[in-house]
Amino acid sequence: MPVLGLIAIGRFFLRIAAVLWRKQEIRGLLLIAFITILSGTWFYHQFEPTITTWVDAYYFTAITLTTIGYGDFSPTTPLTKIFTTFYVLIGLGIIAGLIGLVGETMIEDANRTRAKRNTRTEDVES
Repeated sequence: MPVLGLIAIGRFFLRIAAVLWRKQEIRGLLLIAFITILSGTWFYHQFEPTITTWVDAYYFTAITLTTIGYGDFSPTTPLTKIFTTFYVLIGLGIIAGLIGLVGETMIEDANRTRAKRNTRTEDVES
């Protein structure tokens, strides 16, 4: 039975991904987020002396961009401190934009699905 549940969850997420991928704005913002993550990972790997691996650089980038900030890494040089302040502000805009577009798209899809269901119900009752 757990396998069927995992399959159902997988189908649900694939459907959501398909609905989201149809919107050009979401694809564009995902590309911007991907470029931002890549550039942050490169920057921290190159310029932050406490970050020595690409995995640590990526991890710090993701934690910083989402404003989680566990505290296991932190910027130590003036350059990385200044970069991080701007990076967080840019990241907040990107993440907020993605959350807003995803929410808007999911509401539109739910309304479209509800309208289709209501149309079918009305056709059956006629």
